[in-house]
Amino acid sequence: MPGGMQEIKRRIKSVESTKKITKAMELVATSKLRKTRNQLEQSKPYYSEVAKTVAELLANCKGNNDSAYLKENKDVTKEAYIVIASSLGLCGGYNANVFKEIKDVIKADDYVYSIGSKASSYLKKNHQGITDTKFEDLNTTFNFKDVTRLVTELTNMYCNQEISKIKIVYTEFINNLTFKPRIVTLLPIDADSFEDIELSKKETLFEPGPEEVLNSLIPMYLQAVIYGYIIESVTSENASRRTSMENATDNADELTEQLLLKYNQARQTAITNEISEIVAGANAQ
Repeated sequence: MPGGMQEIKRRIKSVESTKKITKAMELVATSKLRKTRNQLEQSKPYYSEVAKTVAELLANCKGNNDSAYLKENKDVTKEAYIVIASSLGLCGGYNANVFKEIKDVIKADDYVYSIGSKASSYLKKNHQGITDTKFEDLNTTFNFKDVTRLVTELTNMYCNQEISKIKIVYTEFINNLTFKPRIVTLLPIDADSFEDIELSKKETLFEPGPEEVLNSLIPMYLQAVIYGYIIESVTSENASRRTSMENATDNADELTEQLLLKYNQARQTAITNEISEIVAGANAQ
């Protein structure tokens, strides 16, 4: 029995050590979650202003715009994807849900940009086509210059009719407990998606003309959208990690209580056995 008690004590000590780690990781994830949520809120005004200007330009063009960004390259089957996952583990089902979303969607000849080392590892193993990893650190650096480079590469490929569409796979942040992966088409621009934006009643004059300004503005719009989706995905990742670590800490508390109960039962049994042996020895005399 003493041997059994020592084993239980070792397990309790091990669980307590693990609990300290999970609690620390929960606090770190909570701090990062707060930071990325603030970044997300700060990026919205810029995105909203750019989207509003694009909506005004589309309204001014009145469907007569010949911009390459509004037309699908129908003669091409290859598509370009941006897949955002995490670079670290211990974030629950965050990465698994993203990979489940793209499993039967991305074709063998599609060109894929991976953001996050987990995305790079998965795509290298499961995607037969080209996986570009040079922007994989964007989910940790949030470098807007790299986002600009990424958009430049994608728009050049699109305007040269090398790809038919540009899509992004990110995780939408709904609240601290709810987040879901989504696939959004970036190009060609869907003019109908801007109809809900309230336009200014003042007439805006665009020089040299709405079509020219639109062609210059759409890359800026894509930069704002992609940057926002990266921050939103990282926010979802931190929320998922915080929840996972909180659950792990709660499980450690529960397991510790169970082990303490077993330890006390074993200790009580050992004391009872000792008393019984003493009484038996006394009676024998």
